[in-house]
Amino acid sequence: MAALITRTRARWFAVAAAAVTLPRAAALTARASALTRRSMLLGAGTGALAAATSAAPALARPAPSDGAWAKHDGAFAGVEFDGFKKTPSGLEYKVFEEGYGVKPTAGQGIKAHYAGYLLDGAKFDSSYDRRSPLGFAVGTGRVIKGWDEALLDMRVGEKRVLKIPAALAYGKRGVGPIPADSTLVFFVELVAITG
Repeated sequence: MAALITRTRARWFAVAAAAVTLPRAAALTARASALTRRSMLLGAGTGALAAATSAAPALARPAPSDGAWAKHDGAFAGVEFDGFKKTPSGLEYKVFEEGYGVKPTAGQGIKAHYAGYLLDGAKFDSSYDRRSPLGFAVGTGRVIKGWDEALLDMRVGEKRVLKIPAALAYGKRGVGPIPADSTLVFFVELVAITG
């Protein structure tokens, strides 16, 4: 029985390896990377990204990105938030890239990359700049409410742009370079579920 399982696994891996070719994966990655972050927020180019990602092999898992998708220049314009979904709490988001697998549950350890901006375009923090994702137990109040809500709804590899109202961020108290009552924009990537 064990020999049959081993042979079946070997055949499956051989078929999977034949289906995923490096040149094809590289071409898909290059096409998706060529789209600018701003054009994705505005909805332009979503057809090209959908075509690129839908043609990707089912077994391919995205590597954590270098953060290029999370760069932004200048103040955020209202049209950049067109097409965002809004939760009952007031959190707004747009899925930039779909993830895979299960979603984390409250209390699980995760690692997430992010870049945070004020609406005027000022970047106040970025794990991409430090080249080190933030690790914490999600859904336990260790981060702002908007983060907990968003990350509990994401899958590993997923990238989202979040528009977090002050009530789900730092509220009436400012923190460091973040003034009181600030709406925040985050580019968040769920890198891993660690526990």
